Amino acid sequence: MAPWGRILWAVYLRVEDLIVAQILRSPTFHRGVRRVHRTVEDIRHGRDPSDPLRQGEATAEPNQSTNFFKYFIEELRNQARGKPTEPPPPSPPKK
Repeated sequence: MAPWGRILWAVYLRVEDLIVAQILRSPTFHRGVRRVHRTVEDIRHGRDPSDPLRQGEATAEPNQSTNFFKYFIEELRNQARGKPTEPPPPSPPKK
């Protein structure tokens, strides 16, 4: 490898190390990792009943995303079949 190639490679590795160090110092990164870990653990092992409610859980509707997904799929099927869910409003009478 040419000498300038080694220099460029060393610079690249150093910049990569600096970027990784900056990310690992970021509290936002750790908060995101913590949230992903908690979600994975809840899915794998179930929610711990002794944990306090998280923000918005007491007022959130259960299975809200599932209901939306079912409604969305139903709408797509109806459109593919050519029959809308809600019929169009009646046209005004002709004179």
